[in-house]
Amino acid sequence: MAERYLEQIRAIIRVCEDTDGILIVDKNGIIRDHRIAMNYYWKEEETVGHHIRELYPGLDEDSSTILRALRTGQAIYDQRQELVNSRGEQVELDATTIPIVVNGEVEGAVDCARFYVVGQRIVRGGRRGGLSTLGRIVTQSPKMEDLKRRIRSAAQLDSPVLIYGETGTGKELVAEALHSEGPRGGEPFVAQNCAAIPSNLLESLFFGTEKGSYTGALTRKGLFEEANGGTLFLDEINSMDIGLQAKLLKALEEKKARRLGGSRDTPFDVRIVAAVNEPPEELLRSGKLREDLYYRLGVVRLNLPPLRERPEDIPLLTNYFIEQYNRSMKRNIRGVTPEVAERFRRYRWPGNIRQLRNAVEGAFAIARGELLTAEDLEEKLGGGTEQQTRPAAPAPPPEEGISLSQAVERYEKGLIQQAMERCGSISATARSLGLSRQNLKYKLQKYDL
Repeated sequence: MAERYLEQIRAIIRVCEDTDGILIVDKNGIIRDHRIAMNYYWKEEETVGHHIRELYPGLDEDSSTILRALRTGQAIYDQRQELVNSRGEQVELDATTIPIVVNGEVEGAVDCARFYVVGQRIVRGGRRGGLSTLGRIVTQSPKMEDLKRRIRSAAQLDSPVLIYGETGTGKELVAEALHSEGPRGGEPFVAQNCAAIPSNLLESLFFGTEKGSYTGALTRKGLFEEANGGTLFLDEINSMDIGLQAKLLKALEEKKARRLGGSRDTPFDVRIVAAVNEPPEELLRSGKLREDLYYRLGVVRLNLPPLRERPEDIPLLTNYFIEQYNRSMKRNIRGVTPEVAERFRRYRWPGNIRQLRNAVEGAFAIARGELLTAEDLEEKLGGGTEQQTRPAAPAPPPEEGISLSQAVERYEKGLIQQAMERCGSISATARSLGLSRQNLKYKLQKYDL
């Protein structure tokens, strides 16, 4: 049975090679694997092991091609879907879903998607649409209070703003506050996550399309038209192709855009807020960000401190998230144990506020008492919760007669061994080393650990 199951998966994937993403689900709708360009949109830990409705909460047994194919055993080809994902982003795609049938029983399905809109969020009516304001930035840190004062001042201007902050520090929250607190607050707020989206797709999202401009293209407004009169927030703009950066700069200078396949320019009135998750100076030095675009966007620059630089906010944010999940999950968690509070204080939080929120949410799912314990958080943080007190020792020089590749493998094996002993679980170790679970499992097998 297992071999026939795998044979069908391989055959379907060969047919779907030129699509943007592939999901493989079991008969219950639980995602077991994702392939190809889905990596630019969903990370492995956000998909594998989750039900399809966790990614797209608005789907049901009829609107989901995956759930329908699992129920009926019938393949569905090229169905256009307009969805909102669990992050509140708009997604438009063509889905082909083919069930995997073994001995007359549906055992799973393969879903192949071609995207037309990805990672886009449009809030019409600005602050009336539920966007964040300065009051929603939870803090008692002097650094953050100073930043809030700068945001309040910058919101009154119409100049472009460039936000720098590590992943998970709340850049979109700041962008929303800049919009909500300013004169454009009642107009549309449009957010686009630029992270690693193929340049041909991103270009069509920016400038819009006319029907027939490419296969499957419909007449659609671009981001500039959607945001006209309001604010356009471009997150992780440093991941954008350099060639597209030049086209973006030209559109910003001329304040007009032409749809792909169109014959006329459309003027727009938009305030631009952009964000990067790497230091701007490094992006310029590495050539990931055009210098002229940087100066065009960075008229006002805001730097978000990472959570490890605002430790006084950790207990405040922890209690804030506990209150949130108490309401949404109908629980009555009173707080965390003293041990957890201390571990939170010492942890470096590489994923910043987003990681803290996810850790609290994950603990809620398994907590049995009135306080969140270290055991409740083991899966999310593992054993490696303390900050590094000293830098890792440099690797010793390779022994004579050992090749460079052998020396690198020996060093890598040692690092993985240490991380496994420190973290105690595959998930925590993978996070500690910046690897996917799948990649770590491969290395554990390779080194016989």
